[in-house]
Amino acid sequence: MKLRNIAFIAITFALLSGCAQTPKNTQKVDWKTHQTQLKSLTDYQAKGVFGFYSPEQRIQLTFNWKNHNDEYQLILIKMFKTVLNLNSKPNNVTLVDPDGKTYHGTDATQLVKEITGLQLPLSQMRDWLIGLPTGADTYQLNNNDQVAYLAKDINGQVWEMHYNTYNDHTPALPTQMILSQGELQVRIKISQWLAN
Repeated sequence: MKLRNIAFIAITFALLSGCAQTPKNTQKVDWKTHQTQLKSLTDYQAKGVFGFYSPEQRIQLTFNWKNHNDEYQLILIKMFKTVLNLNSKPNNVTLVDPDGKTYHGTDATQLVKEITGLQLPLSQMRDWLIGLPTGADTYQLNNNDQVAYLAKDINGQVWEMHYNTYNDHTPALPTQMILSQGELQVRIKISQWLAN
């Protein structure tokens, strides 16, 4: 497999990083109240690192995810070089690859699939990233009534997200999560949340 294709696969899995945390110093919250607070969170930015692990290789990339209403941007960087820049708006998606080539489409999931060959749950990722189990087939709460686990079957492939830790913000947001599908695993660490 060419290095470029491997990089694209790693990048693609980063898009799925639905991350999590189990609050150590946070207090128990009412799930319905917490869920309502998360649903009202439409403007946020998350920065951090994800590690992509498979039997074939391991890759670490830094990421910057910006969300504004129903639009989002995901930038992935390795060694100070942008390896993917994805901008998604309703019916208008742009993806720039490591060589600077630009791709256009109307659906982020479809565009990524066409370029990388992978089917990803991008339509749920904006909510999964903040700990909201939108579209999940099943989910479980931790002792503080925050999402600890979720799973969704997509075209016969079951994607699972485990939320390990949360910060002490209001609402509390995930800081460490693991997204997996089969032998593929993406470990997410969010170092900075900016939320309105």
